[in-house]
Amino acid sequence: MKYNFEYDAESDVLSIYNYEKSRPEESVEINEYIVMDIDKNNKIIGLEIFDASAFFGAFNKEVDKKFLSNLKEIMIEQKEMRNNWFLVIALKSGNSVVYQPMPPLRKSEYISPLITSQ
Repeated sequence: MKYNFEYDAESDVLSIYNYEKSRPEESVEINEYIVMDIDKNNKIIGLEIFDASAFFGAFNKEVDKKFLSNLKEIMIEQKEMRNNWFLVIALKSGNSVVYQPMPPLRKSEYISPLITSQ
């Protein structure tokens, strides 16, 4: 699925979001690099990645501030299995596409009691 995005090179923050069908119910800090937006149906609808060039660059040296500044498209493949989310982020910049799998995210660790009680 294609996502909207904004990259701020000065602060090195990449915001990825798709709020067309639903709005964020809660934002959850996953670690020092990632904040995740979740809707009321427990779907991930947004990610904010801090120190984005260092985060992605740790896995792929091609991804730097220049690569991120020239992004044309971002897609996220999201799968759910048992109690986990599995994400792959595809970053298209210039003629290059970089696929970055994310570590599995355990739903029960990140779901707020506010969401589950609705």
